[in-house]
Amino acid sequence: MCRRLTFIALCLLPALAAAAGAQQRDHLTEEETDLVREAQEIDKRTEVFIRAADRRLLVLADPDAKQSKKDEERWGPLPRGTRLELLQDYKRLLEETMEKLDDAYERSQKNELVPKALNKFKEAATRQIVQLRALAPQLTDKREQRALLEAIEEAETATKGSTR
Repeated sequence: MCRRLTFIALCLLPALAAAAGAQQRDHLTEEETDLVREAQEIDKRTEVFIRAADRRLLVLADPDAKQSKKDEERWGPLPRGTRLELLQDYKRLLEETMEKLDDAYERSQKNELVPKALNKFKEAATRQIVQLRALAPQLTDKREQRALLEAIEEAETATKGSTR
């Protein structure tokens, strides 16, 4: 009987792990995802990712932050989550932006929009690093502190990016 239960448990482990992975938090809101889909050109898509990252920093700096009715209509409600989740979302947004920039460059090295998008992204990351560092005194939880360090490292990497 014990062996049978062990066997059943071992068979269920992959299914449980897959279910846990399927429930992973999305780093974009539904409205932001729609805006990314609409923005086909790399410079416009980069602008959407920058704005999405800025929205997370806004909520991190002021959990009671409000946005204009116009922004609410276009971008949807401000993102929700714990500090840890918002920092992780921010980092994932930067990672995805860098992937999209790399993909666009690989597809067409002569695409004039890539350097334009890259410059916008670098400027935003430079500005965001200052905002991220200002959050440090507020974070006492070790996981939040680690997530902040990782977010800062990702932003610093973005400031050094190039199109080869």
